[in-house]
Amino acid sequence: MIFLVFAVAGSVAIGMIFKHAGRQQLDRTALLTVNYAAAVVVAVGLLGFGGREVEQGLVLSKEVLALGAGAGVVLIAGFFVLAWATEVAGMSLAIGVMRVSVVVPFVASWGIWGEVPTPAQGLGMVLAMGAFFLLAHQRSPSDPVPAGASPSAETTGMARSVLARVDWFAAGVLALTFCSGGAIDVLMKTFEEDFGAENSRVLFLLLAFGVAFLVGAIIVAYQGLQDGEWPTLRAVGWGVLLGIANYASLEFLLRAIEVLPGPFVFPANNIAIMVIAALLGVTVWGERLSRPNRVGLGLACIALVLLGL
Repeated sequence: MIFLVFAVAGSVAIGMIFKHAGRQQLDRTALLTVNYAAAVVVAVGLLGFGGREVEQGLVLSKEVLALGAGAGVVLIAGFFVLAWATEVAGMSLAIGVMRVSVVVPFVASWGIWGEVPTPAQGLGMVLAMGAFFLLAHQRSPSDPVPAGASPSAETTGMARSVLARVDWFAAGVLALTFCSGGAIDVLMKTFEEDFGAENSRVLFLLLAFGVAFLVGAIIVAYQGLQDGEWPTLRAVGWGVLLGIANYASLEFLLRAIEVLPGPFVFPANNIAIMVIAALLGVTVWGERLSRPNRVGLGLACIALVLLGL
């Protein structure tokens, strides 16, 4: 259970670092690039010193390389969008949407690999989609809640609240977050289905992290040569912390799966991350959740439980 606790802590730390970086206006590209460099160093270090045993190798066929490259690009793009969503919509909603995107690989598994969901999983998929739309509901800045208004005065009912003027920009960024989170899960599912029997998942992730770092490094170098602006020591420092948290969340999740049943680990991990992120977003960062947002978080928790059945 301690591995699961550490996995949740690592994922929540990612959201906290993104929120802090946004407030401090740190270079997002540099932050993410250093993050993947640090994650690769930590992973290689653990492998080199026996922190994690790898029973299989990685056959670098053209297909595996292409899949790893694609996963690396989606990883850094997805993290970029998550950081963006954390700034424009808040940590609570950004992480909630990212977690509920787990419905995407379920749909892909059904449509591509013929894995028919159970009735409970089918209901979970429906609730997850409903949760996404409620989480993505953002009140337009031009339509503020009157000062001193009670929660019941926000709207005259849920239907009117959902149909109120929406901040479509923030909702669009959250939609991108949902798509990017689902895309990386589908790519990992593809690896497991087509190449997992002969290849190490850990080494494949290391390949994807390396590609993500190279993509970010190219962008940072291009920006530096064009504008003469290079990453600050503060951005590098926070990038290292982000990379450690990023790899820790993955490492401890893998270790939790080794000692606990997957149908328990995955829903518990996602629900705990969503709830803790929402609590921290509200109490630490002063984020405000509308009634649809709160209902969406509740639906997301129920959906994740059903998807694990």
